[in-house]
Amino acid sequence: MGKAVEPQLSLHVYGGFLETIPDAALVVERSGVIAYASSLAGQLFGVSASALTGMAVHELVPEDRRASHGERVESYWREARVRRMGESDFSARRPDGSLFAADIMLAPISLAEGDMALCVIRDLSEQKAQETALKAALARERRLALSDPLVGVANKRHLELALSHEIEQLRRHGRPFTLIYLDLDQFKPLNDQQGHAEGDKVLKALGAFLQANVRKTDLVARVGGDEFVVLMVETNAKSARQRVPELFVAAQSFFRTSSWPVTASVGAAVLAEPPESVEDALSRADNLMLMAKRQGRDRCLAHYVESENKIESCDTIRPASSMPERQSVAN
Repeated sequence: MGKAVEPQLSLHVYGGFLETIPDAALVVERSGVIAYASSLAGQLFGVSASALTGMAVHELVPEDRRASHGERVESYWREARVRRMGESDFSARRPDGSLFAADIMLAPISLAEGDMALCVIRDLSEQKAQETALKAALARERRLALSDPLVGVANKRHLELALSHEIEQLRRHGRPFTLIYLDLDQFKPLNDQQGHAEGDKVLKALGAFLQANVRKTDLVARVGGDEFVVLMVETNAKSARQRVPELFVAAQSFFRTSSWPVTASVGAAVLAEPPESVEDALSRADNLMLMAKRQGRDRCLAHYVESENKIESCDTIRPASSMPERQSVAN
């Protein structure tokens, strides 16, 4: 006697089994027509399960993907296999036109009615929303970790990371950059006489002014109580000779038109050769700022060309040679 052939399940019986699983499920004919839809599938797509039955499965994919979906169905049947959850996700389309993120499991099945494909569908909308919220939270935390909480500009850590990158760019590609170190004059007396709240207003206003007066590619950072650094990327001596004085004169005008009795001492250094370290790069501009303070405050000194070792005035009002020497350094 020949080997007995085990009877195959009917679509009706198999459908009863699908009603017991916790995910939406479709049984799709080789032609792409939905032969069975579970009640959870109806809930997922916002219609009754019977409304899904007889529908072409490509109607459940976005319109811009329908043309290629038929080819994908044919490709699947050329070498039908189990496709597990997590291999890829895609957008599914409800009959009302709304889309949602979904993952699917595909498996070939043989029923009494013929060879078909089981499609188990999982809604990823909540998972995607959580992932988006998590990414936003991480991005926010990263911004907070690299931002000054009072002024809203970059903090010293952010500046150090950006400087490290610019030093590497200079080392590899010879791209110079410019550092501008700005320290407020007479800020401590203002804090003492008018209070820290007023001092905070000055710092916030100065941070906003600096950000509004540099390129989007430049970086403004607060590195101390009343000390700011501007990193001008890809800025050589020729460009710095124009941009640094312009920024300083704009800063002078900003303070003179305000009600605050403060000014700024500024040091600027163009780095056309790689410095030994981030600290070395910062110290070059910092030392020039301290020199400007010793020479009377409300001044700007710059070192544009390293090979010449020449300090120039970036104050277009007074030449460097006319600045009186002073030994004390104060706010």
